[in-house]
Amino acid sequence: MQLQHDFQQFKKTYSKSYESKEHESYRFNVFLENIKQADILNGENPSAEFGITQFSDLTKEEFLSLYANAQPPSQVDIFDSYVQNTSETEKTQVDIPQTWDIRVNGPGLMQEVKNQGSCGGCWAFAVSSTIENLYSFRKNFNMNVSEQQLIDCAYPRQNGCQGGWFTGGYNYVISTGVTFTSRYPYTGTYGTCQDKYVGQLFKINSFQNLYQDSNSIKKALVTNGAISVAVDAKNWQHYKSGIFQDYVNGQMNKAATIIGYGPNYWLLRNTWGTSWGENGHIRVANDRTGQIYLQWAFQPYF
Repeated sequence: MQLQHDFQQFKKTYSKSYESKEHESYRFNVFLENIKQADILNGENPSAEFGITQFSDLTKEEFLSLYANAQPPSQVDIFDSYVQNTSETEKTQVDIPQTWDIRVNGPGLMQEVKNQGSCGGCWAFAVSSTIENLYSFRKNFNMNVSEQQLIDCAYPRQNGCQGGWFTGGYNYVISTGVTFTSRYPYTGTYGTCQDKYVGQLFKINSFQNLYQDSNSIKKALVTNGAISVAVDAKNWQHYKSGIFQDYVNGQMNKAATIIGYGPNYWLLRNTWGTSWGENGHIRVANDRTGQIYLQWAFQPYF
């Protein structure tokens, strides 16, 4: 009875409805399996809490295909000529604070947490959030970047909702520029590129693949702002709060944004809305169990 009540509450909380009684019965059984999986994760990871989320009626396969499907287009395209090879941060001595959160400490501002929906455009949201932050403190300009433009235009003849990579997004902004969400609204589906009809476009000069070691990335965050990064989000489906750890090695399948850190974690901004995680964020362990790929950390520059 309790689980049936929990399912009804889940439907109400996340505005879920199903096309038939048979379909609802199927989703209820999936929900039950996910409750079991969350309980297992709670036992394996006492530093975090797992439980009912907006994804609790999805199978593991459905969740991964819809929300954790990012892939670099090819090894050749991961890095390219626009990537700087030396860090501006490394040239300056920077004291590294024990903790940092851009929302509190800066530099600059972060826009509101966004929601990619079922479009696999997390790479575009990670790129846009770093550019928004960069403009806020380098240009004193508050802008909400259009992820839809990146999804439609960054990869000619390729559906940006089926995955992309940081370099493709940054290179597009370098060469073409990007507009505001208000001028190019988010639809959550791939469409025809409209970048010739949106008026003024805003560019960056370059971007950098950061050094892999934690101290260099912390220095870059404190000095130059938000950083896009690749992660393995296979077990984020049930995450609610705390410091996430995953002891089973996986592979990169999601893009997120580093906006802070603590003594034993990285603070990441996600793109599944504010009802997920810690108001749309997740803390992941800063060792290998955090499943964060610091070798694929990127930061834009002017």
